[in-house]
Amino acid sequence: MPFRARPPAGRSPYRGRVARVGGRPALSSSWQAWLAENLLLGVKRADLLATLVANGVPAPLASRELDRAQKSPLIAGANRVARRLRRHDVVVRMKRAMDKLASSPLAVERRSRVSSDEFFDRYYAASIPLVLTDALESWPLATQWSPAQWKDRFGDVLVEVTTGREADPSYEPNFKAHCTTVRLGEFCDQVLAAGTTNDIYLIAHNRLSKRPELEPLLDELRAPHDYLDERRDSDSISLWFGPAGTVTPLHHDTANVLFCQAFGRKKITLFPTIELFLTHDTHHGVHSPIDLEHPDHDAFPQLEDAMRKEVELAPGEGLFIPLGWWHHVRALDVSISVSFTNFRRPNHYHWYYPGLVK
Repeated sequence: MPFRARPPAGRSPYRGRVARVGGRPALSSSWQAWLAENLLLGVKRADLLATLVANGVPAPLASRELDRAQKSPLIAGANRVARRLRRHDVVVRMKRAMDKLASSPLAVERRSRVSSDEFFDRYYAASIPLVLTDALESWPLATQWSPAQWKDRFGDVLVEVTTGREADPSYEPNFKAHCTTVRLGEFCDQVLAAGTTNDIYLIAHNRLSKRPELEPLLDELRAPHDYLDERRDSDSISLWFGPAGTVTPLHHDTANVLFCQAFGRKKITLFPTIELFLTHDTHHGVHSPIDLEHPDHDAFPQLEDAMRKEVELAPGEGLFIPLGWWHHVRALDVSISVSFTNFRRPNHYHWYYPGLVK
C-alpha cells in the first residue's frame, strides 16, 4: 500500500458545525485534506473508513464524506496527476527488487587506477558512487594530517567550530546558532579528549579553508589530479574535523562530490536519487527529517525497503558521491575529511532542490 499520511495530530476529526449545504456535520478541513491525499495515494476505502471511525467519526458520516470525495471532479482531476506518482512508485519497486538480487546489495564498488575517461563515462555521467582507494595519492602530504600535526603547525589560528549540537535535534540546519570561535590548537585538544560525541565539530560550513593562515593546507592539495581541475580554493574544497561520533545527518548535495579521508575512518550510508520519498518535508530542501540511526518506520515506512549503500572509508580513500545522492555520515574515529567539487566536467546544479518543489 502507498505511504499513508498520518491523521492530523491533535485535531478533532470532525466538528458539529452547520455546513453550508444541508446543515449537516462535516469533517474538518484538515481531515478533508488528509482524506483527499490518501485517496490520491491509492489507500483502500476500507482502510480510510477504519481510520476515520477509530478517530471518532461516526460510520455514516465517514462513509458519506468518502462518497463525496470520491465523486468530486477536483479529486478526479488531481487523480490524473497522482497516477504519475503511482507509476513512479511501480518503477521504484522494480528497481528495489533488482537491487536485492546483487550478491552484495549494500556494497559500493572499490577501485584504484581508474582513468579519467572511464571515471567520467562510467561513474560521473551515470551517477554511480565509487570508492577510490588511491584518492589522495596525488597529495601525499594530506595523508600526514593529524590533530597533533595541525596543533603544531596552526595551533594559534582562530577557527569557527560548532558546539552544543547534541541538545538540538536540528543541529545541522541550525548550525549558525552553534558556532563559536576557538584557537585550532585548543580545539585539537578538545577533540582528542572528547571520546565519542557529536557535540563538537568543525564542519564544512565553518569554511576552515577560507582562513588565509591555513593556505599551506590548500598548497598541499594543488598537485594535478586526473578528475579535478587546477582550481584549489575555498569554494571548491571543504574540510571537516572532529571526534569519533560526529554525525552529518541524512541530506543531499547540489553538486557531485569527491569526499576523502585524510585521518580516521567514517561510515557513510547512501540512497539513490530515485528514492523520492526522502524529499518529503525536507529542511531547506536538502536535509531529510529522518534520523537514520533512530528511524521512525511508522512515519517513513518506505525506508525499510529503500535501496541503500554502505561504505566504511579509511585514510587515503575517497568516495565519489553523485549529484543528489542522499548520504548520512558518522565518524568512527577522530577524523579529518576533505571534499572537492572542482571536477573537470560541468558541476553547477544549484537548481537541484526537489524538496522545495511545490
